[in-house]
Amino acid sequence: MLNAVGRDIPQEVLDETGKTVFQGTYQFDQHEYTKAPVKAKTRIGGNGSKLEGSIQVVLQKCNAHDGMTISFHHHFREGDLVVMQVMNVIHELGYKDITICASSLSKAQDDLVPMIEDGTVTHIETSGVRGKIGEAISEGKLKGIAILRSHGGRVRAIETGETKIDIAFIGAPSCDEYGNCRGVGGNSNCGVLSYAAIDAEYAENVVVLTDCIVPFPNFPADISMTNVDYVIKVDTIGDADKIATGAARPVTDMRKLMMAQSCANFYRMYTSVSGWLFHSRQELVELLSLQHNALRKR
Repeated sequence: MLNAVGRDIPQEVLDETGKTVFQGTYQFDQHEYTKAPVKAKTRIGGNGSKLEGSIQVVLQKCNAHDGMTISFHHHFREGDLVVMQVMNVIHELGYKDITICASSLSKAQDDLVPMIEDGTVTHIETSGVRGKIGEAISEGKLKGIAILRSHGGRVRAIETGETKIDIAFIGAPSCDEYGNCRGVGGNSNCGVLSYAAIDAEYAENVVVLTDCIVPFPNFPADISMTNVDYVIKVDTIGDADKIATGAARPVTDMRKLMMAQSCANFYRMYTSVSGWLFHSRQELVELLSLQHNALRKR
C-alpha cells in the first residue's frame, strides 16, 4: 500500500504491526487516545533497601522469560555500558526472542549483532539505530520487525500500552538504596534521565544500575524511588567523555553555529531584563528572525 510520500509499504508489515500507512503530517492532529493504566506495587516491612547483588538475581526476581520486552535509555550515547552488561547476562542465561525497546542504539551496542543472529534478540523498537546494528537490520538479520519512532512517538506507544515493557533498565550516575536516582552527582554524569522517565512510570519492573550509591535522600530525584523496584551497584555504567559523539557531537556547520549564537544572544537579553515577557509567540519569532538576519550580515 502506498503511503503519503509514495513509498509502497508491504501488507505483511501492516498486518503484523496493526498500523496504517503514513497519511500526512497532520493526519492525526487533535487525535485523542487513552493512556494505559499504571501498575503500582506496595512494599511492607523489611529494611527498605532495594539493593541487589547482581543482574542475574534481579532478572530472576523480575520473572524474566523468553519473549519479554526490555528497555534502555541512551543518555550516555556512544559511552553507554549498561545495555551490553545486561544483554550479556541475558545471553548467558539463554533467554530468546527478546524485544529491545531503547530510546536509541549506537555503535556502543555493536556486540548485539551476534545476539540478533542467534535469535536472542528478534525485535527492536527504537528512535535510532547506528553502527553495525543498523547494518544487520538492513541486511535482514533481525528475525522480526524493527520499529523506529520519534522520541515523542516512543512515549505515546508506551503510554497507550502499544509497547509493554517487562523490565526497564536505567543507568543512573547516582542513586540511593531506595532508588532515588539522578543524572548527576556520581562518577559518570550524563546530566538528565528524561528519556527513561516514561519507562520508569509504565514498566512492569524497573531496575536502576549505578556506579555511585549515595546517602538517602538523593534529592532532587530525576526518577523517584516510588517507580523503582531494584538497584544494582556495578563497576561502571558509562563513559561520560563519549556523550558528545555521534548525533550529539559538537557542530562545525556555520548555519547551526549561527542558530546557537542567536539563541545564546536571546537568552542573555531575556535574563538581563527582570520580569520582561513576550506578548505573543509571533513577537518571539520576529525577534529571533531579526537576530538571525543580523548574524548573517556579519
